[in-house]
Amino acid sequence: MHLLDVAVTFFVLLMVGSEFSVSAFTDPSAWRLDPVPQSVMLSHYAAVLGKVMPFWYGADLLLLGAETWLYRHPPDFPLLLIATFLWFLATLGSIVFLVPLNNRVVAASPGWQAAHRSWDRRHRVRVVGLAIAALLLIYVLVR
Repeated sequence: MHLLDVAVTFFVLLMVGSEFSVSAFTDPSAWRLDPVPQSVMLSHYAAVLGKVMPFWYGADLLLLGAETWLYRHPPDFPLLLIATFLWFLATLGSIVFLVPLNNRVVAASPGWQAAHRSWDRRHRVRVVGLAIAALLLIYVLVR
């Protein structure tokens, strides 16, 4: 079970770090570019992450679900349940709210910069949710 604990913690924290770096470093750097280079940069970036993220989010959700099921008897079970639910909401929110905005940005359709601003705001909410889920996971595993 310790190997699973380490794997879940590693992949969850890797995702949180990746999403945080997009919010804290990549997007602020993109906003400093002129519109055409910004659009090109975001298109390339989104193409790469768009292929990886669905599997990564799904794998993390499955790992968190397995961890929650394995820790269903200790008193900290509700905290893991909340962490898994937050991760589920972040995954669902990504599909429903962020992917359509991202597709408009990638296509550079009219209003793509407004879509990118909206994506940025929603992405920050997602990062906070993922970070809270990760903190709850670590709290339960370390305790």
